[in-house]
Amino acid sequence: MDVSLTQRMRSTLAAVYFNHEKPILFRINDGETFDGLKQQLNELNRTTNNQNDNRTVSSLKYRKPSIGPDGRISFTDMMLENNDDIETMFSIFEQYSNRGPIELDATLTRSVEAILASLVRPEDRNHVSI
Repeated sequence: MDVSLTQRMRSTLAAVYFNHEKPILFRINDGETFDGLKQQLNELNRTTNNQNDNRTVSSLKYRKPSIGPDGRISFTDMMLENNDDIETMFSIFEQYSNRGPIELDATLTRSVEAILASLVRPEDRNHVSI
């Protein structure tokens, strides 16, 4: 592994709010892809909440900062849906980087397959001990 490459890779501090819970801090590598970020957030959710948590990120929003004419910072939600949106997020963040971490809202949902797999089937009830 080329040490010089790993030392040059920059990352940005971010805070993610999974289903509007308390924020979890993590680092996003600059140049991250949309799919890579979703995968990183899915891993972060499993690591911090529960290894058996089979929920995955179904939607992702960037809390986009802007400064009003009075100097106050306000936030608007920007949906992240592709690599271009991620690049835009980093570009906007560079303008406000002294204002804190990138803030993301991630909605976690379970797939139909995961829900069905967790159900107790009638034939399994005969084997459940009480």
